[in-house]
Amino acid sequence: TIELWIGKPKAKVNGETKWIDPNNHNVKPIIKNDRTMLPLRFVAESLGCTVDWNPDTRTITITYEG
Repeated sequence: TIELWIGKPKAKVNGETKWIDPNNHNVKPIIKNDRTMLPLRFVAESLGCTVDWNPDTRTITITYEG
């Protein structure tokens, strides 16, 4: 279970409270233009995925090997 709150830099993952980004406490879910934006890396990694960023192509690759 992943619980996130708009404007809060902490989340609960399986009942354990964690910083969404321990190095940047400004990372938090927001609402922008009537859309809810979630921290993709945090959500994906909490689900057991690997997240890779390619700065040259500005591409995110999410891999799950369950």
